[in-house]
Amino acid sequence: MPRPHRAALTLFTALLGTTLSAAHAAQVTIPIRVTVRAVCEVSRSDGQTLALRCTQDYRPTDPRTLPELFGRLPAGEWRLNASSDAPMGGTLNVYTRVTTTSTTDATELVYY
Repeated sequence: MPRPHRAALTLFTALLGTTLSAAHAAQVTIPIRVTVRAVCEVSRSDGQTLALRCTQDYRPTDPRTLPELFGRLPAGEWRLNASSDAPMGGTLNVYTRVTTTSTTDATELVYY
């Protein structure tokens, strides 16, 4: 199976070759559209702390909303504590799990 970067390079070479051979006959314009999507990956994790390496300057407020982490995080609220430049590039975001106490009591009274 070809690697994605190799396939893209092969496509670019094919397009460039076509453009160069057609340069004598006519000018060819090829529109190229590049879309960059911010993503994150888990750098380290335990029950109370989560470190995500994300696209440069991307700081998601709630890591549970990230599609790439769906179902992989323990339940509960996560609070962003710190952001810094990651050593391998991107932004390192460190979250802490917020412990919530239950407000319901077993002796709760219900009035009708």
